[in-house]
Amino acid sequence: MQLNFENNHDTIQEYASTLPFFDNLYAAKAFYYEHREEHLKLLNEMAKEYDVLLDYSPKSLITLEELYFQLIRNNYLFDIQITIEEFETCMSFYLCEVLVTHHDGAAEWIVEEYPYADQKYVMGIRYGRFHQYFENLFPHFYLSHKDASQQVLFKRYTRMSMKSK
Repeated sequence: MQLNFENNHDTIQEYASTLPFFDNLYAAKAFYYEHREEHLKLLNEMAKEYDVLLDYSPKSLITLEELYFQLIRNNYLFDIQITIEEFETCMSFYLCEVLVTHHDGAAEWIVEEYPYADQKYVMGIRYGRFHQYFENLFPHFYLSHKDASQQVLFKRYTRMSMKSK
């Protein structure tokens, strides 16, 4: 079986078209900082609504995953008017913020120019020798995991934490 990379350019351009346009790196950093903070604030507001404490500790990732499945199972996301994708994005930012909080210097948020399009920038996280650019680390998480018993968020944090050293 041979891999076909003929349409690779189309994929790169399609992804680039989804990225916001910025005049410079500083504008991109400001935008992504605000974007991240808005999602974290939204997540904390939802957690308070359901009496869940998110204290940015690694163990709070277990609580967050339990909240996610409670909201999915009881169809509460519709009640609070947020999409599954938005909540998963909030979970992604929270996981990485926990990592950055507990590995100061070894993990950090980054914003860099997307190499295949002018004035397009991506946000991600650097931990140890690794870089990961993302918007949502858990797309359609509820389809691949039936409940919070596997503690996937906490395990992912643990793996990323080990690589941060």
